Amino acid sequence: MKFPVKQFILILFVYFFTGCNKNDTITELEPDFIIEYKLQCGWCAGLEEIKITLSKIEYLRHIPCGENEGTVQKERPLSIEEWTLISSSFNFNTFKTLTYSECNVCVDGCDEVIEITRDSKTHKISYSPNTKIKEIQEFQELLSNLMTEMSAMD
Repeated sequence: MKFPVKQFILILFVYFFTGCNKNDTITELEPDFIIEYKLQCGWCAGLEEIKITLSKIEYLRHIPCGENEGTVQKERPLSIEEWTLISSSFNFNTFKTLTYSECNVCVDGCDEVIEITRDSKTHKISYSPNTKIKEIQEFQELLSNLMTEMSAMD
């Protein structure tokens, strides 16, 4: 009976030192993504954007001229739960196949832009505001809601 006891102790030893770690960091949950979502408009309307990384959401609004001229910057931490929700709302391989490249801003209009970088590879799409793209519609809605939340945050 000594052999099964030794085997059991060995299994326990391996489990305790290589098993689940309750202190998992966010980088162990998902690959490193940088997600940028922008609403950019020509003339004096300016730019509003959020940048999402594994640990935070950054917000920027820049209006270059007019009575609302100025720059506002904010940021807040990103929880593991939020990161999981965001990263599971799109498929990067599917996103890379999208070929939207509007340039309404070129004629003083507005564009929504989503740019995702993963492992030094970046893919960017640009489309008319409120365009629903079937393959990423949930992701678009999530990004729009985050932009609204960040804009309203004090």
